[in-house]
Formats: sequence, structure tokens, C-alpha cells
Amino acid sequence: MVTKLDNLFRWRPDAEEFSKPLQFKKPFKLLFDRLPIGVDNNRIDVTLSQEFMDRCRLFVRRSMLHDVTENYWGEPPPPPDNKDLQALREGYAGLMELTVDRARKYNRLEMVQLLQFSVVKFLLQLVGQEYDRLRNQVQRAKSVDSHQSTGRSVQLHDRLVLLARNEAAIRYRITRRLFREMLKIENMRLSKLRKSVLGQSWPVPKPLLFNPMLQLPSLWADEQVMSHYPLVCTDREDQDGFDRVNRLVTGLFAEFLPSWCWSVDPADPFDATCSDIQTTARRHQGEQGGLPGYTESLMLLKRSLQPTEYENGNCSWLDIPENIDRIVYSVKHRSAIRTDYDAPRLRVTWENAKWPGFHHRLMKRILKAFQGSRVELDLLACHAAPGVYHELNRQVPVRIICQYLSGRMTKRDLQRKLNSLQGKAVPAQVIKVLDRMLLIIRRMPAPRRRRRIFSFLRHFALFRRDLKQAYQAHVAMHRIHLLVRPEDIELSRRNGSLLEFPLRVELKPEQHRIRNHVIIKADVRGSTVMTNELRNRNLNPASHFSLNFFEPINKLLESYGAKKVFIEGDAVILSIFEYEDTPYQWLCVSHACGLARKILQVVDNQNVKNRQNDLPELELGLGIAFSDEAPTFLYDEGREIMISPAINRADQLSSCSAAVKRSEYGKRLGRGVVVLAPAPREIINKESTDKLIRYNVNGIELDFPAYYKLKSELSFRRIELDSGKRSNNDHLLVARYPDLEGHMHVLVIREAAVTVWDGEKAGRQAADGRCYYQVISDPEMIAYAIEQSNQRRRPLPDISGTTAEEKTTEPRLFH
Repeated sequence: MVTKLDNLFRWRPDAEEFSKPLQFKKPFKLLFDRLPIGVDNNRIDVTLSQEFMDRCRLFVRRSMLHDVTENYWGEPPPPPDNKDLQALREGYAGLMELTVDRARKYNRLEMVQLLQFSVVKFLLQLVGQEYDRLRNQVQRAKSVDSHQSTGRSVQLHDRLVLLARNEAAIRYRITRRLFREMLKIENMRLSKLRKSVLGQSWPVPKPLLFNPMLQLPSLWADEQVMSHYPLVCTDREDQDGFDRVNRLVTGLFAEFLPSWCWSVDPADPFDATCSDIQTTARRHQGEQGGLPGYTESLMLLKRSLQPTEYENGNCSWLDIPENIDRIVYSVKHRSAIRTDYDAPRLRVTWENAKWPGFHHRLMKRILKAFQGSRVELDLLACHAAPGVYHELNRQVPVRIICQYLSGRMTKRDLQRKLNSLQGKAVPAQVIKVLDRMLLIIRRMPAPRRRRRIFSFLRHFALFRRDLKQAYQAHVAMHRIHLLVRPEDIELSRRNGSLLEFPLRVELKPEQHRIRNHVIIKADVRGSTVMTNELRNRNLNPASHFSLNFFEPINKLLESYGAKKVFIEGDAVILSIFEYEDTPYQWLCVSHACGLARKILQVVDNQNVKNRQNDLPELELGLGIAFSDEAPTFLYDEGREIMISPAINRADQLSSCSAAVKRSEYGKRLGRGVVVLAPAPREIINKESTDKLIRYNVNGIELDFPAYYKLKSELSFRRIELDSGKRSNNDHLLVARYPDLEGHMHVLVIREAAVTVWDGEKAGRQAADGRCYYQVISDPEMIAYAIEQSNQRRRPLPDISGTTAEEKTTEPRLFH
């Protein structure tokens, strides 16, 4: 503890001065928030090139079979051909090159990040899948042999045992090779490509993407962990190992680290056990997005670090392991802290002349802290254990060696452990080797012990940094949903949420991406009465409607680019989409109006036949609603289901109030559309969102968004009606439009004011000044509009501007 006297007479730098000569790194910023959420409303839908995935699967399958048979079964097949490896490299390079090109074109750096994390996740899952496949293959062969008695059952059983015992080593070697090949192609070509095109070599930092901790089958796989980190912090039976060391190290440098870098409050216990974590990891390992390393890294971090540090990705100088060497070897050591490592003084200087004195006191405090705890014995034992493990031909688990050399296991317990091993290790010989190493550790010269402590500090900083970065990588990969099933891919693609990474050879013509859409609902009335009448005459209603209504409508769809959404009883719902890559066809509302007119003509023709055959006439109400965004698609057993608010809106527009129609006022209206506002005392249909009453008999009504979209599509001429044709302050708008076959058509729109309905008749104009819009289908009115337009021959007035009344209801812009 630092006393006040120390502060008066012993200089110490403040946090800023201490860290000034040290290196810092910028926190990694994940850009996934810019990407669309997938169909599960949680993760980002991604599909990788099928050819790339097949290449990887073939390489992993052949590599794993060769590895297993060579190391455990004997008689290995040939290793994977160099062509397989080259195909894998070129596949990954092809994915990256195309993604970089798109990232530059659309300024989407997040796409490169997404590709890199998606490939890493795919490879990690692939190794696990291929291991399970190989194990199941042997298991099936064993089951077949038990029935056929071929005599191979014992051999196959032994192979299963060897597979289970060496699973961690097998998976690690294959995963390690995959990442090594990825890193080669990254260093040779891809990082330079990104630098030249995007100005950034590593959108995902190299230490994060190629973190050895991601490649480990488990943090408790000691044989694999010791290749990268000291075994001090990853003892399955010592859950507090990492927390104990982290508390010691951050305590030593607490006054020079930000407060969020300190250890968590020991009064806030973490009550999950190591076995609980392992059980959870195994349970989620088979799930989409479930990787066991996430749970293990979270366990260690949650026990020791503040959430602010590892969840937000905060970085301090402690996250650069080289900074430990910069501090330790910044001054030539005096005899009391001298090591057996005669390192040259690093070119890192603290300008204050009192730094050497402070440095000497800091080094003494570090050595005292380690030597006064069990950590020194643990680190010395874990440093020596790998060498002993190889000396014993890997016959004794390295964790047992660590525990005995550190004094955590008695000789009696060691004898019992060795007797339980099924290997060929002779307990007496093993104990002799371990006792010899234990004597070496106890007689180790002080300078060498100090060097071990300082070296461990650096390796612990590396472990701590990689643990935080492994957590960041797992969080990023957990947000990715790798789609494989064709139906899932198609569902996401239709909803506009799929992010695809193909190879150039797999590129197809650009997928149509829907930018907006319009819905047409044709509500057929009188069909029930007609159906009963047809049955009374022993006629088939289904064939009658199919031949005279549905089939004629189907023939119209192609000319207007329409699709049938579904048939709902006696109502037909159609849709017309606008696609981003076909701007010359952005006339969806114009085409919808033309199609609606044609549908009315079909009904009119059918009614002529009905009158001739003394059948009830069909009555139709049509509504056209526009939405300035793509619809949502679902799939039910292969059937596409479209979801859009425009469907409900079109349903309202096509409706007809029975009260208005039965009234004397309604009986005089004939065919067409009239929209009424209820008097304050009137109760209207609760399903009408605009609180209006509609009369729609063989008429077509546009909603406000459709009308404003129509004005952006066509250039209209305004026609003022003669007094004999005028009602409700209405007027006509005339324009021409082409269908998809190039034929020109005249479109006439009637704009009229909404009037108040008092229960018997329509009266004054509605107080809010709202208007409604009708597509004219009456041939006489269309001829009149054309005649008036041709007679005047004056420039089209500008109707693109909006009145004060319109501004209150005008939707957002569509172009």
C-alpha cells in the first residue's frame, strides 16, 4: 500500500504520463447495424456461394479422414490433393474480390466484415459437422456389423473410442489448417486488395479474425491451449484461476488503468459452475449460431471483467501485450530485480528523470505480489509442464503434470491418477521424471524466476486480450444466420433481407428487388344469388365463373405486369410490383388503373350474357391502394403468402355501404363511386380507418397514396366539367400511358369532394375539404374528356403542386 510519505518523497507518474509512451489500439467497430434484419427478426440472413461451401466441405472431409487414419487407425488414404487446397483458396479469394468490388461501388464496408465473420462461422461449424459425420459413419458400420457378424465390430468399437478420446485434437488440427490457409491468401492478396480499393487492409482486425482462441475446440483443451497460452488460467477444476490472476495484475497497475479496466467487485459473485457452462455449450453446439467457445469465454469474462470493458470493446494499453515489455525493459535492471535475460533497453522513454527510480520500485512490487501468492508456483509449473508432457510421450495429461509440479496434487493422489490411466505410462517412471522437474523448479535461480514472472505478465495480457476479442467475434457470429435450405433462402430473398455472397461464375441476372407495389381488389357482389340460380337450372357455377370471369381476368394480367395474390371467396386480389432495376416500368398505379377498367369491362360483358339468359347481374367494387415499400412474403408448405397494409386498404375502397345503397339517394346513383363523411351522430363501420362511408357499384376508387404516385407517373390535363355533368365540385384529369406491350391507353380520373351523409342524402362538403379519386370507366365520359382535351389544345396545367388541404394528407414522396 502506498503511504503518504511515499507520495511526498517518491515520485510516481500520473495515469496520462505513465501511458503516454505506450501503444494503444482503436476499439473495433462492428457495422452490422447498417444491415437488414432477417426473417427471424433477430439475425442477419446470409448465404455463401454453394460452390465455395462444397469445396470447403470436400477439403475438410478428405483432410479429416487422412488425419484420423494416419494418427489413430493406420493405413491412411492419400492426403487431399493440392488442387483441393487451391480450390479452397481461390474460392475464398473470389468471394472477397467480388465483395470488395461491391463495397466500393455502394460504400458498404460492413459487407466485407459480414463476409469475413460468415466464412469463419461456416468453417467452425463445418469442422464440427464433418467430425459428427465421420463418427456417425463408423457407428452405422458397427451397427451393420453387429447384425452381419463380419468380425469387424471390435475394430470399429476401438475406432469410436479413439475418435471420442481425441476429438479435441482432431478438430483443432483441421481448424488450424483452414485458418492458416485463409491467412496465407489474406496476406498475399486480399489485404493488399482491400487497401488499394477501400483504403483499409483489415476491416476486421487481423488479431481478432485469426484469434487462436477461436480455433481452440475448448478453453479446457489443455493440449491445444498450451500451444498458445499459459495453462494457469484455464484449469477446469480451478474456476477462479483467471479471476485470481486478473485481480492481481490489474491491482498492480490500477492507478494507471481506467476504472472500467479494474476487476469486478468480489461481493458480486458469479454462481455458474464450470460444468453448467459445459453442459450449456454442448446443448447449444448443434443449434444454428451456437458455438461452444462463446459460452466458455463469457464465463471467464463475466467472473472477472466489468461488462463495460468486454461488451463495449473498450481498449487500454494492457490490450497491447508488447507494452508489458516496454515497461519491464525500459530501464536496465538493478541487481535486486535482474533477470537472466540480457535484453537491450527498448527504445521507449519516459521523459521524467525520476522514471528509473519509480520503475525499480514498480518491478519490486510486481515480483513481491507474485512471490507472495500461489500464482508464481502455478506459472512456473505450467511453464515446465509442456516439456515434461512431451518427454513422457503424451501419455500423462498435461493438467496432472501442472497440478503436481505446482503442489496442488500430492504424490498419493498422483499415484492414484496414474493407475487409472489406460495408457502405457509406468507410474514409477512418470513420478521419477516429475520429481526431477520439481527439483529443478525449486532450485531455479532467482533471475530466471523473475524472467518467468515478467514473461508471464506479457502472456497473460495476450490471453486477456484474445479472450475479449473472442467474445467480440462470437457476438458478431451469433448475429449471422447462415441459410442453407433452399426454402429458407427463397423466403429471405423474397422479403428483401437476404445478403448473398456468390462467386462470379455463379452470378445470375440481377434479382428483381421490389421498391413499391400496388394492390387491386375486385369485390364481386351478387355471386351468391347467381350461384343459386345456376344450380336451380342444373348449371355448373364453378365453370360458369371460371369461363366468364376468372379466365378472362387471367389473360389480362401479363399486359399489365400483374400477379394474382389470392382469391378470397368471391373477391380477387391482384398486385403490381415496381422493381429497382426496371425504372422504365415504374408505372404501377397507371397499370393498375388500366387493369381495373379492363376487369370492369369483363363484368359488363358478362352482364350482357346474364341479361340475355335472364340471370342476375354481377356487381363489382374495385379499390386500388399503393404502398411505397416492398411487401412481406411468408411461405406455407410452399405456398407464397403476401402481407401488405395495402390489402386491407384496397378492401375498404372496394366496399359498398348497404345503408347508402338501399336509401333513395343510393338508388339514384347508378354505377360509380361516391365517398361520404358521416354526420357527427352517425356510427360508421369500425373497420374503416379513414372514417368514411363508401358507395361503390361497378366503380374504381384510388386511395391518396395511389393518386399522388399516379401524378408522379403521368402528365395530366385538367378538364372542367360542364354544369350538366358536374356534381360535388368534381373535375376530370386526363392522361395517356403505355401498357407493357407498348399499346397506349387513355386514363381519366375524377377528383371530387367528400360530402356529408346525414342518413338519407348527401349534403354539404365535408369540413376538412377531403377529396376522393375515381377511375372513370364510362365510355361516354371518357369520350367527353378526350374531346374536351383535344378542343382546347392548351398546355397542361401544373398539377404537381399541392394545396393547403392536400398537404395535410399527402404521403411521403415516392421518387
